[in-house]
Amino acid sequence: MRVFKHFQKTLLAGVGVLALAACTQGENIESPGATNPGTPPGGGNNGGGNNGGGNGNTAECPTGFTTGTSVGGLTVCNISGSILGDLTLPYVSGVAYQLNGRVDVGIDVGADGATPGGSAGTLTIEPGVTVFGASGADYLVVNRGSRLVADGTQDAPIIFTSENDIERRAVDASDTGGSNISEWGGVVVLGQAPISRCQTAATPGTDQCTNVVEGVTSPEASYGGSDANDDSGVIRYAQIRFAGFAINQQGNELNGLTLAGVGDGTTIENVQVHNNSDDGIEMFGGTANLKYIVLTGNDDDSLDTDNGWTGNVQYLAIKQRDDGGDNGFEMSSTLDGADNPVVPQTNPTIANFTVVGGRSNAFRINTGHIGRFLNGVVAYDTNCFRWQDSAGDTDPSSYSGLTDPTFNSVLFDCAVLTDASPDVPAAVDSVNADANNVVGASSLTSMMFPGPNEQGVTAFDLTTLPGSFFEDTDYIGAFSPMESETNNWAAGWTFALFPAPSCPTGTTRTGEIDGKNVCAVAGVQTEDLTLTRGNYYELEGRVDIGVDVGADGTAPNGDVAVLTIEPGAVIFGNSGADYLVVNRGSQIFSNGTRQNPVIFTSQADLEDTQADPENAISEWGGIVVLGDAPISRCQTAATPGTNQCTNVVEGVTNPEASYGGSDATDSSGSIRFTQIKHAGFAINQQGNELNGLTMAGVGSGTTIEYVQVHNNSDDGIEMFGGTANLKNIVLTGNDDDSLDTDNGWTGNLQYLIITQRATGGDNAFEMSSTLDVADNPVTPQTNPTIANFTVVGARSNAFRINTGHIGRFLNGVVAYDSSCLRWEDTAGDTDPSSYSGLTDPTFNSVLFDCVSLTNASPDTPAAVDSVNADANNSTNVSNSLINVFINGPNEAAATAFDLTTLGDPFFEDTDYIGAVKDANDRWWADWSCGLEASTPC
Repeated sequence: MRVFKHFQKTLLAGVGVLALAACTQGENIESPGATNPGTPPGGGNNGGGNNGGGNGNTAECPTGFTTGTSVGGLTVCNISGSILGDLTLPYVSGVAYQLNGRVDVGIDVGADGATPGGSAGTLTIEPGVTVFGASGADYLVVNRGSRLVADGTQDAPIIFTSENDIERRAVDASDTGGSNISEWGGVVVLGQAPISRCQTAATPGTDQCTNVVEGVTSPEASYGGSDANDDSGVIRYAQIRFAGFAINQQGNELNGLTLAGVGDGTTIENVQVHNNSDDGIEMFGGTANLKYIVLTGNDDDSLDTDNGWTGNVQYLAIKQRDDGGDNGFEMSSTLDGADNPVVPQTNPTIANFTVVGGRSNAFRINTGHIGRFLNGVVAYDTNCFRWQDSAGDTDPSSYSGLTDPTFNSVLFDCAVLTDASPDVPAAVDSVNADANNVVGASSLTSMMFPGPNEQGVTAFDLTTLPGSFFEDTDYIGAFSPMESETNNWAAGWTFALFPAPSCPTGTTRTGEIDGKNVCAVAGVQTEDLTLTRGNYYELEGRVDIGVDVGADGTAPNGDVAVLTIEPGAVIFGNSGADYLVVNRGSQIFSNGTRQNPVIFTSQADLEDTQADPENAISEWGGIVVLGDAPISRCQTAATPGTNQCTNVVEGVTNPEASYGGSDATDSSGSIRFTQIKHAGFAINQQGNELNGLTMAGVGSGTTIEYVQVHNNSDDGIEMFGGTANLKNIVLTGNDDDSLDTDNGWTGNLQYLIITQRATGGDNAFEMSSTLDVADNPVTPQTNPTIANFTVVGARSNAFRINTGHIGRFLNGVVAYDSSCLRWEDTAGDTDPSSYSGLTDPTFNSVLFDCVSLTNASPDTPAAVDSVNADANNSTNVSNSLINVFINGPNEAAATAFDLTTLGDPFFEDTDYIGAVKDANDRWWADWSCGLEASTPC
């Protein structure tokens, strides 16, 4: 096992310094201005962050603040009582501000602002400041008419946390607190916006309808009124950690963030609540809107909505702890004494959300709650729904006038869709009401980022919603496919959202490259293996997935395994001896996405040590996938296309690896949005080399889409029999043939780009089949249908067609500085002198622009006849390709073959020849390399 030591560019985790400041109540202190240098205390670094500080800290509290007992090596400045007027907590490096008991901002001015004795206050907290409490009795209340301006930045979020958290992280800056909860109180914001639950008899939504908020006593604190545009301040780029407490009784707890009667004039953006002992955020009525919200590890409900809240949320990530949490959402409204809904009903619109957990229910929907839920992902190990009969069914037995919640473009992946709740039919009906809702498996990576299944869901068009709050998105879930663990809207200001990458089970950590773990994969894998994003994976020698189960699945000692590779994962080898073999019966799921392809490459490529990157080949082995679909070349005497007709694949030795069988629909998994670079190797002799991607006996149940093979020393892709279909394939710079077909492959291919290197390459296509000892073709003959292809090169021949190969080639462009065709007399001429029973390949709507149509091959007349057989083929029109492979005017003028006449649903209908219609056709972009200057290989 190779061990990596001190690879270049090892990332160093910086240790931030906790900065806080506190003030005594009632004093109006003028802020001296932010002095934060940009390292967030306890935030930042993609959900990590550091709360530094240490012995010898000489920081002093700002003028007007009293100094408390040092915590975690930080100077502590005290805040207590009521803040009247304006107070600012300045950022001072090495300072933290402590809430001593309940701290009130202002005194309640009432719903109309005229309550006697009321007094407005404003608490401003500068970016980078940390405010903490030592127990559940320490919490912050922003009263009606007052404002909290906690306006952090991505690089310097504001931290509300506990004394214990500061002390833990002073010892170990990476300490995320585990399952710690209830270490201080929380943040309560009270406003004058409408609510539906009145403390005394009153008309909901008016100034007379007010209530007292839960969790706050001695004295109680009131909220509600009639001002939908109430402005209670700004909470932006802020964390609230380890809070929550039952002030006087169970069920009357403090939430991490309580928003009660808060209006839409308030800004709530980029806020995280982590490990709260009650709800993460609870909305008691009001109209407040929220954006970029992270709720992690909360011990009751992550988001609790009640009392007539009618606001919006966009971009919401919910992740539960393994050992804590109740519902993802608990959602209630208000019914009157006759069980009719009270207006305003709780009716939020929540878009682009991801809920990951396994406790109770993802949604518990109660008592008249409506709500609209759009573009969501629910990955939940228990129930998606608990749906009360009072929730919203339009005609339940005991309720009337209720409306069901609505779901559009939501992927539900739960153990069960609903529990045994009273109104299961209404829940099922609501999910089934939109065909774009999907009940099926999720493919999230790092628990949050969309994989291929999420990207397969049609997103709801948010531009159709009223108002301007929602940003248009074309994806479901909280994060876009273009985001990653280190580049996303939550990066830099959240805490413990994404787990630090570690080597998964079945791999061994051997070091680092560029600060990322190197996880070695070796030997024969007989257990399912998942390669998670965020690491580099080294193939150590030949790596087998499973043990061959034979053509019929009953081979002695056969063992099936599944290899799953997450989007963005990188796998590498260091020599030609390092390669991957997926044996018969086992599967590979290389689940890349357009924005985060899976990459197979070489160690030299990762370390940037290639002497000549543009021509680097043969730096590791390659990928071999073996199936039990029919083949025509048998290793021993047998009937082709049966289970008895098997063969051993080229390039694999010690032991050899077999393929072939009778299952035309064999599934060896899927390879999508995947690059294979700098591979290929002669294992033991010339002619027995590893290709970039070898598919031998692979069946039509396998998905091969959006795959690039770049700079392979042998063929880019070689097909040894089978029935596999391919779509959106890019073959660049390969040193032998770009696409090699043999042994009875009968699949389809649509959209194929082939470009050769200036200094390497042989034929673009080399195409063979099998003849028997009497030179008759063996069935199945190699007979693919290949449509919408563009071939650009200058080495050997565009097509070398041998030994009984048939094939149909439709809507192609061949721009070749050598011969278009080398056509052996064994290829398929209907009456060559020495062969019989052969059929020529067919060309329809292909533009041939070569130095010569044919070389001096034995059967030139048959080649010419095949080209001339369709008047829509052209040999006298120059190509006008733009940027090497994109159609220009001459290609656009060509008459395309009507693919619908094939009667095969695999082929998409096109009205053009070539792989790329025009400059707007970018199916090849983002996930591939080397086709444009912005994405070099």
